[in-house]
Amino acid sequence: MMGIDLGVVSAVFRKDMRQYLGNPTGYVFLTLFIATTAAAAFLQDGFFARNLADLAELNAMMPAILMFFVPAITMGAWAEERRGGTDELLLTMPVRDVEVVLGKYLGVLGMYAISLAFSLSNVGVLMYLGDPDTGLMASTYLGYLLMGALFCAIGLVASMLTKNATVAFILGALGCAGLVFAGTQPWASGLLGAALVGAAAALTTFALTNKGSAAGIGGLVGGLAATFAWLVAGRGSETATETETATEAGAEAATEVGADALRDGNSFADLFDALSVTDHVASFGEGVVRLGDVLYFAGGIAVLLYLASFLLGRRHW
Repeated sequence: MMGIDLGVVSAVFRKDMRQYLGNPTGYVFLTLFIATTAAAAFLQDGFFARNLADLAELNAMMPAILMFFVPAITMGAWAEERRGGTDELLLTMPVRDVEVVLGKYLGVLGMYAISLAFSLSNVGVLMYLGDPDTGLMASTYLGYLLMGALFCAIGLVASMLTKNATVAFILGALGCAGLVFAGTQPWASGLLGAALVGAAAALTTFALTNKGSAAGIGGLVGGLAATFAWLVAGRGSETATETETATEAGAEAATEVGADALRDGNSFADLFDALSVTDHVASFGEGVVRLGDVLYFAGGIAVLLYLASFLLGRRHW
């Protein structure tokens, strides 16, 4: 399969799964995940008020839950390897970068899948209380799986950026939060867009110069340029009357217009509304599996795994 040694992928996967399941922390995570999802599904007034055997309450909370729980799985995937020096041993072996990345990714995804499987107890509760639609439950959990798989890829990239597991958790949570909140508020989509442009500029600069300092400067410049474009787009959306008023009022009014760009929708922020993971997972909770939503998750995972391979490949430069 494209020259990938599945034996290497399987070896890395098994190694990471043994690490997760051979550590008491893994079982603490499982317990917390089951308890949190059960509380979100059933310990809310809305569940009994609706009197329907579905997981609508959990659907609304699941993106926020995974925003924290998935980075907790992935934070040590590569950060701990680097901190302990075992990454050097792994990388000196005759393996390809993509094989290591796939093995690591499948390891964190496997742990998440096990957690999700245990949370099927929520469906058991629904079956006890009523008669849930099996097709709806299947599509709902497919949505959970795809969303978690995307967040696992984000967390893996975050873990490759630092030796500190805590920092990796924070970076992963911020990356997931960007997709969760995008589309909910224009300012959230604008911030996500500025961050993505800055990250792309940093990676491009690094690929051209192979210097971390240059990449940092490139990312800063790209992020500032994107922020400027965001503010200009927001200001451009004001009516001619508002623009004239802002000009006459001077600097104070101009500042208010800039603040409006953060609050109100504009063309720049609208470009990144489509990245909202909440919008793409919502249809699964309604029993509808759309091709566009599946491609969103699959494409995002592919891009992030390619980025992880790129970051890992720096050792060859």
